[in-house]
Amino acid sequence: METPRNSVGEFPLNEPTYLRVKRAIIGDLVSGHFAPGTHLTIDALTSRYKVSHMPIREALRQLEGEGILISIVHRGFRVEALTEPYIRNIYDIRVGIESMLAHRAVEKATNEDISTLRRLHEELNDLIRSGRAMVASRENIAFHNRIYGIARNPEAELILEGRTRVVRTVADSLGGYTPDVYETVIAEHEKMILAFENRDPEAAGQAVFDHVSAARDRLLARMAERELFSEESPGVRPQTA
Repeated sequence: METPRNSVGEFPLNEPTYLRVKRAIIGDLVSGHFAPGTHLTIDALTSRYKVSHMPIREALRQLEGEGILISIVHRGFRVEALTEPYIRNIYDIRVGIESMLAHRAVEKATNEDISTLRRLHEELNDLIRSGRAMVASRENIAFHNRIYGIARNPEAELILEGRTRVVRTVADSLGGYTPDVYETVIAEHEKMILAFENRDPEAAGQAVFDHVSAARDRLLARMAERELFSEESPGVRPQTA
């Protein structure tokens, strides 16, 4: 499998190439290599990431669907700005769907499900505290997916996955978990697990709502510190990748 030259972080060997390309493009956007207004072409990206046209096309198609790129007829794509309103809107989608799924998951969870979640939570705690930020970030997604899978609502999960991958990749591009938030994140997860153990759907929904909202605020703060929010409108600084 081809691997993009500018991949970000540690990822599973079996991850599709187009997802790695997508991560790399977002990483280049976060790093400032692609400024708002940058003109991207398939040929240029193929050269940059050392992959074939097919995964490049799929990555660009998904990024267009998520509002990060704008298609220009016969000329490729233009990078849009990662604005604060965009990040907030995506997190509004996340918090609504994820809190609902947590609520439903508690209603449907078996004793075995709850025991599994407690075990996964403890294993994730060890990973977070180990300082392996990217591995912990990846396992955190798996932990959340395990919770939401219990709700047995694949349609909601599909919407969630399609609209939130960008913000997760932005967070990964900034280095994932940092030591100052280790215990905070662990405590937020603990509230979620306790809600399952107490069979309290309302508490589970609220715990997820609070956790995702806090994650939003942490990401926005880090992006502001890095001055990643552009006040320029797309197209002001056109470049070619």
